[in-house]
Amino acid sequence: MSTRSIWEQIQQIAIVWTYQDEQQMRAFVKAIDQLLQRKKFKHALIVVNVPKDLDKKTLPPHFLIYYNSPSDFSLFGKLKDVQLEAELQKKYDLLLWFGTPDSKIKGYLQKSKIKQWLGINEVDPLFDMLLNTQQTEPAAQLEFIQHTLQRIQS
Repeated sequence: MSTRSIWEQIQQIAIVWTYQDEQQMRAFVKAIDQLLQRKKFKHALIVVNVPKDLDKKTLPPHFLIYYNSPSDFSLFGKLKDVQLEAELQKKYDLLLWFGTPDSKIKGYLQKSKIKQWLGINEVDPLFDMLLNTQQTEPAAQLEFIQHTLQRIQS
């Protein structure tokens, strides 16, 4: 049995975030950058679910973030972004899910090789773990998750 924490074992991480507004999104991007400075992952994937009517060109660009909206899927539910589809084929140690778990991207993630699903303030049968936090700021939420996962031995 390993004596390392869950956090120490994570090499590949996927994060799904639900867009609320521009201010929250900018705070999230800043928080992600801080997280990536604290821990060097071998691979990270960040998917931000945005509403269909939002112009993705107005969102802050980031080399790891894929902005995903309902219009990014064909009539038959096929993902139009081949680069994102390729990223979803990779293995991930942990998926952090922020926001409602009813996004179309969920079906693609279910087919991915993800060891553990962690829901933040949301409940879904797919989640292996659930963390509830009173924190509302993205940086505080990510820090809470990191500290919690550092205390859990796997």
